[in-house]
Amino acid sequence: MREEAAATIPLCAPHTASHFHVERQIHTNGIFADIRHFGWTQSSRSVFRPDSYYLDFSIGPRCPASRFFKSERQLADPPGDIVFLPKGGAFATLSEPGEHSLLCLTFANERAMQLFEDDSVAHLSPCQDVQIGRVRQGLARLVEELRNPGFGQDILLESMALMLVVELCRHFRSAQYDDRSAHGQMPGWRLRRVKDRIEADLAGSLSVADLAAEIRTSPRHLIRTFKATTGTTLTDYIAGRRIVRAQEQLAHEDLMIKMIAGNCGFQSAAAFSAAFRKATGMTPREYREARIGMG
Repeated sequence: MREEAAATIPLCAPHTASHFHVERQIHTNGIFADIRHFGWTQSSRSVFRPDSYYLDFSIGPRCPASRFFKSERQLADPPGDIVFLPKGGAFATLSEPGEHSLLCLTFANERAMQLFEDDSVAHLSPCQDVQIGRVRQGLARLVEELRNPGFGQDILLESMALMLVVELCRHFRSAQYDDRSAHGQMPGWRLRRVKDRIEADLAGSLSVADLAAEIRTSPRHLIRTFKATTGTTLTDYIAGRRIVRAQEQLAHEDLMIKMIAGNCGFQSAAAFSAAFRKATGMTPREYREARIGMG
């Protein structure tokens, strides 16, 4: 076993924190575990970039006002007790005054990397509320072991960490298949989440990759099951919702057409006008005049 000195900076440390303290940390065979205490005395917005696969477990209550952003402007729901983030991502965060106590695990272990990057897992998505009983039990056991180390601690740490990796990969792998119907349709909760994300981000780019990550599936699976469920392609659905949003906003005389174009995800007023006319048979200005005239 090799125990790191307390002054060593752990992987994925929150560099914007007002204060940061490591209670206990251990590093063995590319697996880094620590119990850390940190907090903010004022609001801080930053981007968290894990340099390895990252898993944390809240030992005490999380500060409810500290959140990840699900889009550039919209905050995600408060994270649960267990958060998983894949390597190489960039996650915007809002940190409000408050305290955090976490067990943090990062994985640079060769066997763990093979499991995380196995083709059968396909797409590891961030999960801000991991609900896997065995993962929770394993993390609680690791907290106990770090605080009360015993014989063979390094072996126990590595074996339990790999067990957690297996459970996570099984969860993500099964999530791709266990909710498919005989006709390959999308379950209701996924469809609702995709539609909610679309409505929230109509002004943005709405990439298929981001929408797939929202429901922890692959872009190909999202495209296929969305069409099987709704009868329309994802691209056509988004285009239709943008036109509907534009129609709603055109009812307000004080909104400039150029502004409405941006609000609905069009890069220019000309592109908006062309798309709107194709969908409705009228230009935005003609639609506005007709709608106001009806009022």
